[in-house]
Amino acid sequence: MEQNLRVLFDRALDDEPVLPPGDPARLAMAQGRRIRRRRGLLAAGAVAAAAVAVAVTVNAVWAPAAPPPGFSAAAENPACAAPDGAFVVAVFLTQGVTAAQRSDLQAALQAYPAVRDLQRESRQEAFARFQQLWKDDPNFVQSVDADSLPESFRVTLAPAAYPDFEARFHGRPGVQDIVAPSCPGAGR
Repeated sequence: MEQNLRVLFDRALDDEPVLPPGDPARLAMAQGRRIRRRRGLLAAGAVAAAAVAVAVTVNAVWAPAAPPPGFSAAAENPACAAPDGAFVVAVFLTQGVTAAQRSDLQAALQAYPAVRDLQRESRQEAFARFQQLWKDDPNFVQSVDADSLPESFRVTLAPAAYPDFEARFHGRPGVQDIVAPSCPGAGR
């Protein structure tokens, strides 16, 4: 029976007229493919630009350049200025972090013995800090919105505890990245 259906289908197609060389439907399909390809490339370019903006912001805030001779680490990076040697680590959350993942992570961070202080930074707070940091470059500020920046937890931590902290929390559900500033003795 399967063979008969195939034969009948082939016969039905044999009766169809051959499309003329300048068939408008075929041309429209080809042009549509090109348009979709261009739109896809533009969307990919926009995503790449947003990723670069976030990377530049994170790098500018958390990976400062080497200080000039005579400057201390605390003068170069205020996150290194705690008198007891503690510094602030940023735990960036994923874009799609759930409320349950966020609260589980917060509870785990509060329970971790080496954590001295814990602050949550929302996307809006990160965007306000970004605007302040890049206030001299309004074109760059206009190219980024609050949804481009991740929310985070800012954790004050002793430098000696950082390697264990990173190993324990890196790769946890809802965690995108863990970034520590360049401080002397940060274990990096």
